[in-house]
Amino acid sequence: MKKNTTLRSKLFWVGEHSYELYKNTDHLILDNFDNQVLLYQRLDNSVVNEKEIVFLDEFFPMNTREYCVSDLQKPVSLFMKDRKIPFEEGVIIGDASEILVQTVVEVGTLDLVDEDSLGKTVADFDLVHKMDSSAEFNKVDVSNFSILFLKEAMLFKDTLEEAKLIKNKAPKTFNKVISEKGDNLKMNEFLFHLENGLEEAISKSGGVELYAI
Repeated sequence: MKKNTTLRSKLFWVGEHSYELYKNTDHLILDNFDNQVLLYQRLDNSVVNEKEIVFLDEFFPMNTREYCVSDLQKPVSLFMKDRKIPFEEGVIIGDASEILVQTVVEVGTLDLVDEDSLGKTVADFDLVHKMDSSAEFNKVDVSNFSILFLKEAMLFKDTLEEAKLIKNKAPKTFNKVISEKGDNLKMNEFLFHLENGLEEAISKSGGVELYAI
């Protein structure tokens, strides 16, 4: 994640909770990164058509798909491949209680791949990149990416249990898994230090910690 004058590290802001945080983050700091916001659909006509925002239902035809993890896996994986995520590095930011974030984790979960066909190693994902995009295959190599889980906004028992399950899956795939600690996340501070590397961002920023299963 070292600062580079020609190639900026990617930040993927996934879901409504993450988007609210993105809107309240200092844009002078955001400008140091290649930002991409992923939302499910456009609900408010007042949303500015910023180039950083992608609405999944406008990116992929969703008329036969429901808002659930299984139906969103192919659209999300195609979005991630379209944005070159398997070949780059960065940080995904999102709330684990949101279905869109859960899907991002699911499409990158190596241990769910059929061992007989592709195996479990990152090298085997070379096969995935060569597959026809129309194929119903969803896995994406996210091993160069880390993920920052925001504190869950939906404080219901079932959604909190879902969030915990998806957090427990994430370390199998992502480079590092970070979680918001309490309500003390200072995103501007985290991103300021992130320019000098993720380790520095974790150690010097308030309100974040490595996720421990």
